[in-house]
Formats: sequence, C-alpha cells, structure tokens
Amino acid sequence: MSTRHGLEVRGMNVPRGIDPPAGRFGRMFPTVPPRAPAGLPMAERFGLPGGVMDGGSTTKKQDSPTLDAGFTFFGQFIDHNITFDATGNLGRQVDPEATQNFRPPLLDLDHLYGAGPFANPLLYDNRKEAPHNLKLAVSEDGYDLARTADGVARIGDPRNDENLLLNQTHLAFIKFHNKVVDSLVAGTITDVFGNQVPPPPGDLPPNPPPNATIDELLGVRGYYDDLFAKAQQIVRWHYQWIIVHEYLPLVCGRETVDRILKHGRRFFLPASTPFIPVEFAVAAFRFMHPTIRSDYTINDRHTLPLFPTEFTDPLPPPDQRTDLRGGPVTKEFAVDFTKFFAVNGHAPQRAKRIEAKLNTRLLDLPPITDVPVEVGRQLRSLVVRNLLRSEVQQLLSGQDIARKIGESPLTESELGTEGPAYLWFYLLKEAELKHKGGRLGAVGGTIVAEVLLGLLDADPTSYRSAYPIWTPTLADSENRFGIADLLRFAGVAA
Repeated sequence: MSTRHGLEVRGMNVPRGIDPPAGRFGRMFPTVPPRAPAGLPMAERFGLPGGVMDGGSTTKKQDSPTLDAGFTFFGQFIDHNITFDATGNLGRQVDPEATQNFRPPLLDLDHLYGAGPFANPLLYDNRKEAPHNLKLAVSEDGYDLARTADGVARIGDPRNDENLLLNQTHLAFIKFHNKVVDSLVAGTITDVFGNQVPPPPGDLPPNPPPNATIDELLGVRGYYDDLFAKAQQIVRWHYQWIIVHEYLPLVCGRETVDRILKHGRRFFLPASTPFIPVEFAVAAFRFMHPTIRSDYTINDRHTLPLFPTEFTDPLPPPDQRTDLRGGPVTKEFAVDFTKFFAVNGHAPQRAKRIEAKLNTRLLDLPPITDVPVEVGRQLRSLVVRNLLRSEVQQLLSGQDIARKIGESPLTESELGTEGPAYLWFYLLKEAELKHKGGRLGAVGGTIVAEVLLGLLDADPTSYRSAYPIWTPTLADSENRFGIADLLRFAGVAA
C-alpha cells in the first residue's frame, strides 16, 4: 500500500456531483476545493501523545455541561446504522463518490433487524413458535447479546460488540423491540396509527397443525408478518423521534434544529437518492470522539477503564473484567443505565465535553494491521487516523465551510494554528470556544443536523416522510418521549 499523499487518486475521473448512488459517500459542499494535504508529520504534531490534541486523563473539570455519558454510545449506535467504510485506506487519496458505504443511508435500524426473522433467523429467538420467533435473540440470562458457540455476537453489525457500553446499548434496543412485540400481542399498546392489533385469524394456534389448509397457513403467516412489521415500525419511528427531538437539539443546539425544521435544509440537498457526505462521516459526526471518557462507572460495583494498560494483556474471563473491551457480558458487569442517562431523577455521569482534545488513552489504541508498517505505530492514535483519513477523502478546511454557510471563521489566534484548519479540528474548536464544549457550533451543528434530518426526509418509510404530524404512541401526556423513556419501556432502567 502506498504511503504517498496527493499522488494516487482513485476515481479521479468520477464527476464531483452532489447525487452519487445510494449506499455511497459523497460531498455536501462539492464546489469548494479541498484543503491542501499536509501529510503524516502534521497529523503527528496534532495527534501523538503530548501533541496539540492530547487532553490527558479525563477529569471532572472536563465534564460536558449538557451531555450525559450515554449519548456518546447512542451516537455510535446511530453512526453504525448509516455508515461503514470497509476500505481502511489511509495511504492514498480516494474520491468519496467511488467509495462504497456498506450501510444503506437510512435511519432504519437495519443493524438491529438485518433482513428480518425469516431471512436472518440467526438474529432472532430460536424458539420456533410465534410470536417468539419475531423477537430478537438475547443471552439465556438476559444480560448479554446472544452468541454463537464460539462467542460471536448474533447481531446485524459486529461493531456493536466492540465495547461493553455499545454492546449494552444494542441490547437495550433488542429488549425494546421484544417488549413492543409482547405488548402488541397483549393489546396494551397500539400500532403507530393508534389501532389495536387484532387476534390471530380463526382458532389456529401460532404454529398450525399439519392438516391445516393452504389458506389457513397463509393467513397465519400473513398475520405474523404483519405483527412483526407493526412492531418494527413502532421501534423505528420512536428511535427516529428521539434523534430529531432529543439527540439533535442536545448536540447541535435547539435553535439550529428548529431553524432547519422550519425553513428547510440549505446545504445537504441530494437530488434523488440519499448518500452520506464525507464532511459528516469523516469529520462532523466524529465530534463524539472527544466525548469519550478515560473510564466509566458502569454500575454500583464497578468503575472500569476503556482499555487495559498493556494491549498484550489477554481479555480476562467475562466475570473478571478489568476494562470495557467487547465480548461476553455477565450479570456482574451489566450496565446500570441510570449511570448513563437521567432516568427518573437519577444524576448520571457526564460525557467529556466537546473540545479539540481527546483523552490520552485514545492516542494509544491497540495495534492495527491494515496500515503500512512504517506508519503503524503512529496510527495507534485515533487523532492521527482521523486527520489522515480527512486528507485521504480530500476534505475542505473548516474556515472554507464556515464562509460557505455564512459564518465568520475562527481566527488563527482562536484556533491556535496557522493556515487552513482540518475540518474535524475546526468544528471541535468551535464547540469548545463558542459553547464551552456543551454542543457543536455553526459548522458542526449545521452538517450533523442537516444530514440526519435529510436522511429521514429522503426515506419514504420514516415518520417524517410517511406521517409528519405523528407523535409517539408511547409518549407521556405531553407527547414527550426520549431515550430514558425507551430504556424504561424496555425494562433496562428503573
């Protein structure tokens, strides 16, 4: 793999349009020229331990004034729903419109559901009788994801088992779906349109006897297909509602979101099929990286670091965890979500604030094997990886995007750097200086809010497209429904 910067460009002859095929990356600002790449030396100056973006170990002084710790991993869950670039190419420039996104750009929870219980039965309860086989699989004791005999999580995206906190977030959504299925069958909730789900056709049980007629068999199968579709729609729409009405106002600012909802999007305007802009995927939605703490209190018994001190340390048995690496979870280490979200008056730990510094553990990640040997050590820094990837994808400077959206850019004195700034660094600095690290500023907030709202608007099955005046059927009397309500309904937070 070449390590030359600016010499090899894959897809050079692909037009820089704004409407690439679905399932690909593209550009939100196609008419603005990219920032000139500075290569590995500059990325090292910013991202190696002791560099510009080394924030040391997380302290109380770095707490976010607004974000509970769980929103870091909810954001990661959203990210895995819509993006997956499998190339891992940090050695040469690429055209984003020639880069495959292995996730459809839809907020449809496909990493939760796969293609459904009949196409992807491994993700679902292995009890054959309905409605159990419409429910997603969990471990026998209910504290972990279901796993194969060799310990692999039975989920639609293996990345959601890469750390314990994301594992437990995925598990919470599984339990939310399963509770929705049970509640529909019991008649205690309605579908998204307020209709009760009728009982199964005739007197046939969920698994008809061998002498059932073809019409009877088709009737039962059709009923349970419809039941699953209704449950899935409830879960998807409530998830989308949380993104629009809780998550985006928190991370982008309510005034930014309200302005877009009222006046429409100005910059993310795919002509027909949706796509993921690289300005979002490679920079703006990586605002979450600085919010990661050095360690987390996961329940009343355990506070654990993200990673072991030495990466040569083997992963201990599940009941003797010493860090938050992925893999099997036992009851002893199950997450208490009241430590991560404000549920029923609990005061959770906070995320680290959004700033242009990451906790120092993220600058020394486990060794990776998909990069050239001569730069492999440097790329153990998440900062170096992010900055090199931004140059590989030919991102614009933060100042140029600020001007494009009508904002006065931060000065070199404010940024503490000279010349055009990396977009990712710029939007982190903007959050730090303009909002005390509580939320994104104009550049970051505009990109994140326009893209996530735009993906919902481009999806004909989303609540914003199919039923824009809808309010959550599981909401309280004031039509409020947030992540804490989802966790309570799922039975994972008291």
